[in-house]
Amino acid sequence: MSRPPRVLSAGPKLAARAKASRRDRRQTWLRRLAWASTGVVPLLLLGWVLLFSSLFAVQKVLVSGESRLSAQVEQAAAFVRGTPLARVDTGSVARRIEALRQVDHVTVTRSWPDSLKVTVVERVPVVAVPRGGSLVLLDALGVQIETVATAPKGVYRLEVGSPGKEDAATRAALTVLQQLPTALRVRLGSVRAPSAEQVTLVLRDGRQVLWGGADNSSGKAAAALALLKMPGRVFDVSAPGVVTRR
Repeated sequence: MSRPPRVLSAGPKLAARAKASRRDRRQTWLRRLAWASTGVVPLLLLGWVLLFSSLFAVQKVLVSGESRLSAQVEQAAAFVRGTPLARVDTGSVARRIEALRQVDHVTVTRSWPDSLKVTVVERVPVVAVPRGGSLVLLDALGVQIETVATAPKGVYRLEVGSPGKEDAATRAALTVLQQLPTALRVRLGSVRAPSAEQVTLVLRDGRQVLWGGADNSSGKAAAALALLKMPGRVFDVSAPGVVTRR
């Protein structure tokens, strides 16, 4: 009579297999974590160096494109010294510098590893308005730039009641001046504008051209150049169709 087959319990084998499987998964997870750490840790370290360490902090402000404002521009940008370059708000720096009246516009960029580059475009004076014993320089838009004792070369004297970009007479005089042909500009001594419709050109030889408003500059210029060939001290071209001299 044969023996019945021996039955062995599968519990220990299954438990061993489960343990081995858990060990393999844990090792796989640890290997993946190790691989990930080799990439993440350097990135974290680089981020800390760029954003928080003094290694790449602003040490210098490099100013270019200006002729007179270096000290003022550096002072306006000085608040970022010591700040990590990557964290500098270049827009905020630009706004502070553009608050200087002499500055037209500015570009601020990072210059690695430790500098801020500031490129300035200054306002160019066009006219000088008497004020007391001094002269106030205005650019082509009527913005007051600064007060000086003598006008720079090429800047025309402007006599106007309330100089500034919001003043209609100032804007009219500047428009007329910008539209003058070279043949008239080289003879010009100063400009008067008691109102926007009463612009007068005073030539170097003392003769006057009553220009009127800023309209029809080409027609007025042609009439003025024709009249200046004739005798007279005052030439009225405010209405080009009916010009007079006296």
